[in-house]
Amino acid sequence: MAVRDRYAEVFRISLEALGRYRLRTALSTLGIVLGIAAVIAMLSVGEGARREVLQQVEQLGLDNVIVRTRGFGGDTGLRAEDAALLRDLLPRVVAVSPLVERRVVASGPLSSRRASGLGVTPAYGAILELDVDVGRFLAPLDGRATGPVCVLGARLRSALFGYRDPVGARVRIDREWCEVIGVLAPRSTGGRAGRTAAARDLDEVVIMPIGSTLPVSPSVAPGQRVDEVWIQVAGGDDVPSVAGSVARTLARAHGAAREIDVVVPRDLLNQRVRTQRTFNVVVGSVAVLSLLVGGIGIMNTMLTSVLERTQEIGLRRVVGATGRDIGVQFLTESLMVTMTGGMVGVAVGVVTSYAITAYAAWSTSISTSAVVLAFGVSAVVGMAFGIYPALRAAGLQPVDAVRYE
Repeated sequence: MAVRDRYAEVFRISLEALGRYRLRTALSTLGIVLGIAAVIAMLSVGEGARREVLQQVEQLGLDNVIVRTRGFGGDTGLRAEDAALLRDLLPRVVAVSPLVERRVVASGPLSSRRASGLGVTPAYGAILELDVDVGRFLAPLDGRATGPVCVLGARLRSALFGYRDPVGARVRIDREWCEVIGVLAPRSTGGRAGRTAAARDLDEVVIMPIGSTLPVSPSVAPGQRVDEVWIQVAGGDDVPSVAGSVARTLARAHGAAREIDVVVPRDLLNQRVRTQRTFNVVVGSVAVLSLLVGGIGIMNTMLTSVLERTQEIGLRRVVGATGRDIGVQFLTESLMVTMTGGMVGVAVGVVTSYAITAYAAWSTSISTSAVVLAFGVSAVVGMAFGIYPALRAAGLQPVDAVRYE
């Protein structure tokens, strides 16, 4: 018999044997299905969280340092003049912008909605590499030679103006009117921007010159309190040294070291990577235990099958089947169970991932590596837990097997 015909015969016999005990086969497969589905679902949650945080950290800027006033700040918190001080004293600093944030009500032709009002300098756009969809970003003369101006986030623009061109139109910010000079390109963080320190959803902001948000122009009263100071560093290697110098510089200037937090996006990313590794270890441990239980169930099923089919094995050996043929048959049956469970488990895991996104509002992402890993694990489990039953079946003596009752 040709090799191809021999393996076709083995496959046919294995399929017939598994179909003979449908319920037992289905229950054995269920353990693998649940294990693989758990692997796919948990890995998709982990990958989705990783990509989301990476997106948020990248939007903060890996070469940036953010200095924030802690709590209410008091008299020793950040001041508007600190931006110029840090720019002049710290080496390798490219751009600096103070920031004042307040909640505002923005009103346009179509609707009114609450948004974050950000008072910044023109350098803020360069620090965060903000792209403008229409119009332009803030310029140094805005708010001085002209009237109040503002730049809208993409989603806020849609809510206030719909499909109309807002550039040149006027919107009311609380009780004051300002001219729209630009609209930011969409830069969404999926509505979860606040989960990363100092991140905010820039699709829902009104950006104005900092003089429009402070009671007095910073040039007149530079000691006014601000919420944040954003610093862009020339290179990523210089970020740690600049971050370490910020607190010392402000402490010597006016004792602000106890009232500020220095946020380094690179550190946030590294911390997230370490957390992700811990999560992956936990997920891997749970998955291994689930698949181990499923594999033990398959081994138990196959050993029971060997016992029940002892006479069948003896008859096949008498008519010419070798021990290797018998072993390959039972190993094939084990692989068929686990691979089928793997395919069904991947499908269940994918559906579960989409369900998590739909009902729990968690970001998930199914990677090709996770699917390949699931199939690979299914094959390994089938081989590992199918070898011993296959060896038991192959080791039966024909005479003893035929006589077995």
